[in-house]
Amino acid sequence: MSQVILIIAIIFGSVTVTTLGCVWMGTSYYAKKRGLTKGASQREIEALQQKLARVQEEVVNLRKEVKRLITIAKGGVE
Repeated sequence: MSQVILIIAIIFGSVTVTTLGCVWMGTSYYAKKRGLTKGASQREIEALQQKLARVQEEVVNLRKEVKRLITIAKGGVE
């Protein structure tokens, strides 16, 4: 009998955790989506702009490196 109760408790706990997880993910997604479309905070926008600037710098650096490697591969001098 105690094994049946334990199995039922495990099943109930699993269903509860799964349900709460789905609700949490749905509400956080909605809040994130709503925040970005209806005016995200200035701090978040600035952080995104900084990340974008860093990515752009990385792209420029990667292009330079690829050009350098192509030159070396063709037998040119660096």
